[in-house]
Amino acid sequence: MKTFFLLFLGTIYLLLADAVETAIFSRVYFLIGLGLVIAGVIRYVKKRHIFISRLNEMKDASEEELMAIPHTHCIISNDCLSALLLNEPTNTLFFASREDLDEELIKKEILFNKIYEVAIVEDEMYIARTSNNLISGSLLGEDQDIEEELDEEDPEYNTVSQLTLKIVADNLSDPILEYVFMDNDEPISREEDDYQEALELCEEWFQKISVIIKRSELERVPIRHCQ
Repeated sequence: MKTFFLLFLGTIYLLLADAVETAIFSRVYFLIGLGLVIAGVIRYVKKRHIFISRLNEMKDASEEELMAIPHTHCIISNDCLSALLLNEPTNTLFFASREDLDEELIKKEILFNKIYEVAIVEDEMYIARTSNNLISGSLLGEDQDIEEELDEEDPEYNTVSQLTLKIVADNLSDPILEYVFMDNDEPISREEDDYQEALELCEEWFQKISVIIKRSELERVPIRHCQ
């Protein structure tokens, strides 16, 4: 508020300097106005620097807390608010998230054999999915052929605003976990690097969790030995 007041008052003095006809008063008003504006700008830059430094410290602390979760594979969001981690020795998936950097971290722990389905979703449209074949139908409620959902002639096909990975797990309180790889206010072209990088990471994790699902599926199928 004080910064705004300094800038506002400085602007008023600069306008007065331009309005008065007396040269000496014009110079005095100009110098006062210029000094107030400079003080306001310096104050704003200083407060902005403190804010950014504090934000970076909080992001570093959040990243450190996420990395402290036992894992062999992990991905952390750019804002350090969420992470997806795999721990192969314990066959465990961790989904960790917080609403804001100063809020408590919520950690969900899912055993590999409790993961039933995974899907890549673009703007609420399923483009890839892997399910445990021991469970009939899709637990995500989308039974349409994924390839038929895509229409390359549609102008909207060439742009994307959101890219997420959905995971269905045996967790009654929160059965569908959703990790966001990209979320933009305005759609971006599929040709842009940001989309390509997000899609590459999303597909990589889709493949990891698909392997986990298929491993669990094979472990549950009894092996018949030939006599």
